Amino acid sequence: MKSLLPIAAIVVTVLVTLCAVVFCMAGGANSTPAQIRALKLWMLGLTLLGTAGVTAGILLMRAGQPGWAAGAAILPSVIMVVILIVAMIIG
Repeated sequence: MKSLLPIAAIVVTVLVTLCAVVFCMAGGANSTPAQIRALKLWMLGLTLLGTAGVTAGILLMRAGQPGWAAGAAILPSVIMVVILIVAMIIG
């Protein structure tokens, strides 16, 4: 049961990362080449952030620290949701 929360956090982070990357791709439909380049950098950064969170969660689960693993795995999702909220307010 202890490992259920970190696994759920990892799944949520993977799904949020996928949604963030798809939103970036959708935003580049009618963009200039400079904007598309910026969106590609955003997609790379979000993918690396999600991958780092999932990797840290897995490593901490293997180390026997499920609480820290859940926190490390869900942190990228929280950051991406904050980025989305700020982007919606500004844009």
